[in-house]
Amino acid sequence: MSLVSVIVPVYNVAEFVDSCLKSLLGQTYKDIEIVVVDDGSTDNTPEVCSEMSRRDPRIRVINQSNRGGSAARNKGISESRGEYVCFVDGDDIAHPKMVERLVRSLESAHADVACAGYEWFTSHYVPVDLPHESASCTFSAQAACSELLYQRIPNGPVAKLFPRVVLADVPFLESLRVGEDLLMNFDVFSRSAQVVVLEEPLYGYRQREGSTMRTVRTSDRRLVVEQLEHRVSPVLSDAFANRIFAEALYVAFEGRIAARSIRFLLHKYRRTVVKDSKSLVQLRIYALASYIGVSVPAVIHRWKARIR
Repeated sequence: MSLVSVIVPVYNVAEFVDSCLKSLLGQTYKDIEIVVVDDGSTDNTPEVCSEMSRRDPRIRVINQSNRGGSAARNKGISESRGEYVCFVDGDDIAHPKMVERLVRSLESAHADVACAGYEWFTSHYVPVDLPHESASCTFSAQAACSELLYQRIPNGPVAKLFPRVVLADVPFLESLRVGEDLLMNFDVFSRSAQVVVLEEPLYGYRQREGSTMRTVRTSDRRLVVEQLEHRVSPVLSDAFANRIFAEALYVAFEGRIAARSIRFLLHKYRRTVVKDSKSLVQLRIYALASYIGVSVPAVIHRWKARIR
């Protein structure tokens, strides 16, 4: 069996990290190491993690000053020993068969990367019953990058299995708090022969206030756009247009539509999004609405949020 390093970045998640680590210790795939990187927590997260590491030697705890989730993941990569690496956030829960199914699918498909889906929860996670065999699709590097840009493969680093040697060459950008996972995934997929995607949700993603996803800086979105534009290739130009338009929309939704750069991006890419049959339906609607006025998509977004 190949050793799998599960990297768990943690920051002030004392309330949740016990459940997270127990879900990893209970994996049906036993040849794992759990590398917990505490990113300068100010609650008793380090104590909870240290106590669990004393109970099970598969858990190693590494402490660092607060530098952000990307830096914590990069530290975990540099300290890991496994042939493969996967990531689990400290407030989430892994399906008991997550690692087993990822490894099995990767090896069966002779792929370099394996991806699975998420299941969202707020307080109580119940793992889904899995079929005996995993349903999956295998993509070439180009096709996988396309699926990622079209938002059909989730951005997040979680619920995925990566070769450690590749991750060491394409670390997370530590200057970003959002979008760094999209860029890392794109760079890893680009270096892969094949990527296998499983249909099953093998990961419990906790929704809670105060998470990184809910505290995003607009400047980060703009940096993500810059990074994406640096990576544009002719064969994936429509897929890049879709993703850059979506990132510009996120900024508009955050109330920054007046910025000239954002208005420029919406104007530049909306025609491609509207004409592209691969675009998400919702994204095409927003692109069409922008022809009425570039502020209209944000108005629609706020209206949808109110009626939910």
